[in-house]
Amino acid sequence: MTISIRRLSDVLASTESGRLYRIEVFLHADGPHAAAHPSDAARYILRTSDGECVLALDRNRYRLKSGEVLTALAPPGHEA
Repeated sequence: MTISIRRLSDVLASTESGRLYRIEVFLHADGPHAAAHPSDAARYILRTSDGECVLALDRNRYRLKSGEVLTALAPPGHEA
């Protein structure tokens, strides 16, 4: 069995009060072709820089263990 863990691009997100977080995003895939073909066995691991687990609510919103909701910031040059 092959296990592949690959770090993807980080996400910057902030709380409603303005506190900024860096969310580290990892792709974790199990299976013989995990690295070449991520499938249903693949999942994302999200955590803050401090190691706190983060739950994705949708494409742009995340929740910390405390229940606080974070909203992703647009990457530089991609302002709406």
